[in-house]
Amino acid sequence: MALRAPLLTEYDKVADSEGSLDPLGLSLIADRLGTKLVPGVRERMRHPRFLTAMAAGAVVCAEFDDDLVAQDGITPPYQVFEWYIVQALVGTFRKKTNEILGLPGREKATDAMRKGVPLCAQNYLKAPSVFGFHGVYRTLAEDLDILRQGRLGEAGDRLIRIWETEQDLAGFYSREQGPGASLRQALKNAVKEGLDKSKMSREWNWSLSRTIAEKFAPYRAKARENEALFAMLCEEPSSYRSQIINFLISNEGSRLWLKEDMTEKKLHASLLKSTSPDLRELLECIKSYEYFARLIQDAFDDCLWHMSRKQGKTNIKELAGLEAVNRAHKNVPDAFSKARNQLHLYNYESEFISGFGDLLVNGNCDTWVEQLLDHHFTVQKKKPPFGKNPWIDQYDDNTYCVRPLYRRDEPVRMDDSYVHPYRVNAVWSFLRDLKRIRNE
Repeated sequence: MALRAPLLTEYDKVADSEGSLDPLGLSLIADRLGTKLVPGVRERMRHPRFLTAMAAGAVVCAEFDDDLVAQDGITPPYQVFEWYIVQALVGTFRKKTNEILGLPGREKATDAMRKGVPLCAQNYLKAPSVFGFHGVYRTLAEDLDILRQGRLGEAGDRLIRIWETEQDLAGFYSREQGPGASLRQALKNAVKEGLDKSKMSREWNWSLSRTIAEKFAPYRAKARENEALFAMLCEEPSSYRSQIINFLISNEGSRLWLKEDMTEKKLHASLLKSTSPDLRELLECIKSYEYFARLIQDAFDDCLWHMSRKQGKTNIKELAGLEAVNRAHKNVPDAFSKARNQLHLYNYESEFISGFGDLLVNGNCDTWVEQLLDHHFTVQKKKPPFGKNPWIDQYDDNTYCVRPLYRRDEPVRMDDSYVHPYRVNAVWSFLRDLKRIRNE
């Protein structure tokens, strides 16, 4: 049996051993709360029209087996389809980059185009199933039933029929004769050849690229397609997602969000006044968790700021004297208790206790800040796949020094804002694309 060479991707700018995000392990619970607040939507999402592209991809790839992959052993048909969509968008709008803002994989595709090489697993995104547009938008596509286990769902059926009609592509899905049938077959053939070759089999100047780009450009949806996508997002009027959307498109909500100093915390405070009891309870839980998160994040950031200014070894006494550290030491016990009680309502209490119970230490501020740093070391050590380097070096004499990559240029703001985002930016971007914002 022939041995297949390991698949190597191009060097990633961030070394695998560095964990430059979430140094205290706070993001997992926050992400789950955000998902409960706005089901299906993730923070990286910006343009709902990628849902239409995914529905079209399901049509093109419908005749391929579910377990089929390219000759490289890893690339499924939908991913090859994605290469062609990204190729068309980047190639067509290379001089009008505002047309493809927010396109996942844009930089990788632009680099491949400049080199004159086809997109493939080695030069596309390192984890396309996470960071490509199928990866980014899949949770929402499945939540809305646009996709169902990779195939077209009921909502996807409605969406693609509307798109086919508005784009004058008869036959793409309806199977009648027309320009859509020709485009579907051309894409299917390109995907099949791409699977055989484990790369795009069409040149960057492919004659169909402009047509593909114009039919799938993120900002070029027509009226009925926009209406269909909006209706899907708000299909259940009483859902949390619908309540947040309806508040944002109201005169009050849109005016608030357009204020220069507006934050998600302030928006949630306004939303609390007019929302359902269930949503109010969830927003109160988020508020409690974020207060706890802000306390310990500010304390950690204050330590980084102090070490960055000193540019040398720092002892625990110095760190214990910092304002944000003292604030956290004083308020963490009560904040922990309130957050725990709120998280209990959503079955996150045990996870919260196991994740942050180590910060409930008896003793003075010296003891607490030392435990905070130990907490950071533990979080970094547990990160997959083999742990990540800490942001701070600890020496044998129990002194500390911030590593160069994580030095801070600005002091801690201590403004009580949320540490984590809760999908308002994603939803707002959706509503702008769907032409639902009146006050801009």
